[in-house]
Amino acid sequence: MESPTPQITPQSTSPGFSDHIKGLFIRVKVRRGFLKKEWVDVKSYLFDETHCLIKTDEVFPLNEKIILSIRLQLEPTDLVIDSIVAKVLKKKKECSCFYYNLEFDESSLKATSATESPLVRLDTLIKRKQLINKKVLDLS
Repeated sequence: MESPTPQITPQSTSPGFSDHIKGLFIRVKVRRGFLKKEWVDVKSYLFDETHCLIKTDEVFPLNEKIILSIRLQLEPTDLVIDSIVAKVLKKKKECSCFYYNLEFDESSLKATSATESPLVRLDTLIKRKQLINKKVLDLS
């Protein structure tokens, strides 16, 4: 059963899109020539275990499968997903950049012995980190 696609419509004035997710670093592998590929950093705005929203100046056609590398900065060590395939579901142009709604292909992850998916774990840690940051800001 397919998971429903979240309705993600980035707008400059809407809350939540003014800042990207702090501590979450996403890179996209981009073809630069016949044999050359390179990793390009993108900003992340929404993330859950099945979808994410990124912003970049790179151009990807709809339904294209792209390769992502995801790193969540934590203490004392970072949580890293080296390579995961995602499909471009939606694209919206804003100024010179594009917002992309991506759907993860969890089958592209290497088999792990853990009972919990790396994407579920990453989503849980992002939510906890955001909650802690909000509490710290509220106290100051």
